[in-house]
Amino acid sequence: MKKILHLQPIDYYTQRNNPTKPWAACMPTSRVMFYLGNNIIFKNPSDLEDDEFFMKVLSSDDAEIMARSKYPSLALNGIPAYEIHGMYHSYLDSYVVGCRVSDFKTDLTFDDFIDRIKAGECIMTSGRFPEAGIDGHAFVVVGMLETAIETCLILADPWGDYRTEYKNHQGYGVTMSKADFSKHVKPGSQKWGHVLL
Repeated sequence: MKKILHLQPIDYYTQRNNPTKPWAACMPTSRVMFYLGNNIIFKNPSDLEDDEFFMKVLSSDDAEIMARSKYPSLALNGIPAYEIHGMYHSYLDSYVVGCRVSDFKTDLTFDDFIDRIKAGECIMTSGRFPEAGIDGHAFVVVGMLETAIETCLILADPWGDYRTEYKNHQGYGVTMSKADFSKHVKPGSQKWGHVLL
């Protein structure tokens, strides 16, 4: 058995304690874990928790203006800036890190995720979990578990354990099989993911 894990339990964040919009905070909360798991230093000059600060930054007038300019089809359809994948590398990276450190890929495979984990990287992605009534939800792939039978991804999911339809709120260390990856991670045969440059 081989296990690789890039995010420590102390660095796990849950969106359930977000004071503003816990049901909608999966992307900013996942982004905190993406930075921590990839050893990226970011700034938070506020008294807010990191994920709440990211939500505030991405809810600002400046962020919304950029979203309407750069991603008009999404922003004009009512998608807030904090729910637009592109805003994380094109806006938040520069704001809290000082430079762009990531990209958003739309053509990743399970093997790409495994290769990046083996190279020391965490990947922020999103999926659909219809059994729990969730059409879109972000989480971070923070490791892998390889056994004689199969190789699974290890997640840090800010909402909890998808395998229990999110009845279990602890989402750190949840494993995801290749079959579940194919079924749940968006959108189809080629998958989305925030990766390091």
